[in-house]
Amino acid sequence: MSGRGGRELALHLLYQMDVRSETLDQVLPEAIEFFQPVPADRSFALRLVEYALEQKDRIDELVRQTAKNYDPSRFALLDLCVLRIAVAELLRVPESGPRLVINEAVELAKSYSTEKSGGFVNGLLDPIARIVRGDAPLKQGDRS
Repeated sequence: MSGRGGRELALHLLYQMDVRSETLDQVLPEAIEFFQPVPADRSFALRLVEYALEQKDRIDELVRQTAKNYDPSRFALLDLCVLRIAVAELLRVPESGPRLVINEAVELAKSYSTEKSGGFVNGLLDPIARIVRGDAPLKQGDRS
């Protein structure tokens, strides 16, 4: 596991892939040159991006069901990318711990999006973390 540098790089990669409609292999060299990550951060970032891509449908469904009055297609792209990275980490890197993942996602949202994005991301990730941990049921078709 690595820290904020890995999550920051993962966010950048996922965002660039979406904005440019390019693959990870296409956006990676420029990101590596810009961020110059230490090997542990690079490895962690690539794992998070792979997990986010592998689990995209599941992640988006969790976000959709949790964001009751919001349509994820209308989220700011940066906020959606932060959510995808964080939920991927919650699902696939349990040793990170939910509090750490949520706090890091909130900080990324505040740093790269808007001040309000931090509260928005926190408000969605907290119930998603409970679902992932099994503390709260995932309701089928609950999008009201």
